[in-house]
Amino acid sequence: MKKKGCLNYIKLLLFLFFLISFPVSASWEDEACKLNNTCIDASNTYEWPYCVSSNVDYAKKCIWTYITNEFSSNKDLGRKLSDFNTSDFVEHYCKSLLWDSGARRIYYSSPSAITEDGDWDWQQTFDSRQSLFVYSLCSSFINEDGNYPFLTESANLWDILKSWIVARLRLQQMSNNKDSCSLVDDPSLNNCDLSIYVTEIFNAIMSDIFKIKYSQVLHLDSVSSFSSAGRARIQSFLSWYFKFTEEYEQLEKMFPQTIDVLNSNQLYHKNILESVKILENDELANLADTSWCPVVWNVEWADFVACALHWSQWNGLSLTPSFLTLFYNELLHYRVFTSYYKYWLSAKNTNVLSDVGNSENMVKISDFQQYSNMQLEAANQTLRSFEDFNMTYPLHIWLLLYQERVSNFRDKFLSPIVTIFYSLSEKLQNVQEPN
Repeated sequence: MKKKGCLNYIKLLLFLFFLISFPVSASWEDEACKLNNTCIDASNTYEWPYCVSSNVDYAKKCIWTYITNEFSSNKDLGRKLSDFNTSDFVEHYCKSLLWDSGARRIYYSSPSAITEDGDWDWQQTFDSRQSLFVYSLCSSFINEDGNYPFLTESANLWDILKSWIVARLRLQQMSNNKDSCSLVDDPSLNNCDLSIYVTEIFNAIMSDIFKIKYSQVLHLDSVSSFSSAGRARIQSFLSWYFKFTEEYEQLEKMFPQTIDVLNSNQLYHKNILESVKILENDELANLADTSWCPVVWNVEWADFVACALHWSQWNGLSLTPSFLTLFYNELLHYRVFTSYYKYWLSAKNTNVLSDVGNSENMVKISDFQQYSNMQLEAANQTLRSFEDFNMTYPLHIWLLLYQERVSNFRDKFLSPIVTIFYSLSEKLQNVQEPN
């Protein structure tokens, strides 16, 4: 026995020696985490997440420096930022963030536990090119030739946005029968109050995405799907959350009251979906259905928006990492705009000699800061409310199902037994005792 134990011990030592001495090629992550890497190397030419380790944090080192340099005065602009008029300012913001470059993509992804080959989970990808706020703002300005001068050629969110966003949101600021926020009436846009203009766009986007996502909790994708597949919606909802496998007719016999509640709630949210202002929700639903959104993904542009809003990945909850990324992506680029706007007004303020000019710029900064704070607080409160609804609505339906099942058991099975017990109790009572 001792000789056999020694032989096993020697074999184990030889095996460990073989593993240690066997040459192992360094992974990309190991190479990226070297301290002397540049930002491009640390993200594999902006194709992978920035390396973050105990020694370096390239996400923090590379991303914010890059964005800050884009919106600071630099030689490539040809003139100082303080010399920009409003039109120049908006154009620089749009083209800086919509330029087709991997540097605009900010990754916070992690290795996925779903796949065996260790692919990255790309759902946490903050990309300015797929920001609804950036694209809506930049596409709202049309010149006299009918073109969109603030959009880049590669920008590709057009199909999922409704046309005439300015008229839909009533963004016109009329003065002397002219629109101050129109490039046709005022090419400089100097009289356009961007604090109101931008706030209305951001508010509409936040409203639309939560209208769509609230309906997703009820398993309602679009208005067209509501009219075409009524029974399938109910059956899919109960199968999604509670793993029911019965046909609709059988479910209707088992839970008629709960199904009535579901139908009523879905009808209410169908009316809400009809009030979506600027997003083509039917197109987004079709896009998510045809593209078959992956669990581990690297999707861009309209595919990302469609998957984030309409693909809950059959995990039982609608509050997915991709939706949170979409939400915070909008907040991020709205905050970038407000910071850049205040920075630009401050730069102009130093060039204005009159007290009137100084006071006007300071009022604009104060107003926009107030609007911005209100919008961000409203967005955060809405997200918290959606989290509550996302968690409690399935529980509410489960309680209705349970209540209906208990009631059915009481009426059909328990009542005859209880009647017998009541009769037996009366027979066994001692008639000599007073009641």
